[in-house]
Amino acid sequence: MQKPSAWMTATARAAHQLYDQPLILNDPLAVRLLGAERGAELRADAQRQQHPLAAAMRATMAVRARLAEDSWLASQARGVQQYVILGAGLDTYAYRAEHTAHIYEVDLPAMQQWKRDCLRAADISEPANVRYVATDFTDGSLLEDLQQQGFDAAQPACFSWLGVSMYLQPDEVMRTLRDIADCAPGSSIVFDYSVHRRHLNDNERAGLDLVAASLAAQGEPLQSSFEPPLLEHMLRHHGYRHVEHFGADELSALYGPRLSGIFRLIRATV
Repeated sequence: MQKPSAWMTATARAAHQLYDQPLILNDPLAVRLLGAERGAELRADAQRQQHPLAAAMRATMAVRARLAEDSWLASQARGVQQYVILGAGLDTYAYRAEHTAHIYEVDLPAMQQWKRDCLRAADISEPANVRYVATDFTDGSLLEDLQQQGFDAAQPACFSWLGVSMYLQPDEVMRTLRDIADCAPGSSIVFDYSVHRRHLNDNERAGLDLVAASLAAQGEPLQSSFEPPLLEHMLRHHGYRHVEHFGADELSALYGPRLSGIFRLIRATV
């Protein structure tokens, strides 16, 4: 099962390693994971990669992953020893990190099989501290599925959830966020979401329409969008004590590139 959005994300992360300096996200496994043929095609694609839209895509993927990984490293420094990557796709963090914490990669079973096939083809080993958790965000069994793979809900955890929420219905998004709010105090999540069009300017609305049409054409239509103030209200209602918003201004101040405001990130802590 090759999900177009997962392949697009992996390709953008790999292209970032080849075409951008300085690197926002240092991911030495990204190109290898694509496979030799795809990697060669990407290296030969310099002209298209210079297009502003391609550069913007690379920056978006790199920045959101960097924020998630920075947040995890900060949590780990505070003693958190469980990292949960929701909708892991072809994320490589677990395969290039020090093997000390418990890492749980959560995705659909077919996606996980595809990823593990890619890992084997690229001769990338699977560390002993990684657990593969098969789940479906539409059926409400996240915590149960995690615990079956050894997750300790009594201990805090750091979650990342990138490139997923916008493909789910709003109630499915909130159900997952409620599950995480039930984890131990000190647990946190970094996730991105599609901003409701009434909070976008004219250029961003036009960009959203283009993105939505492209995704729908490849079989992955956008299913949800949120108003930032209302989303924060719902998070606090469900038990998150701290909610930090990361829009274009905040992300530019942290990492440099100026991104579109179509998608934003939140870091919320229980």
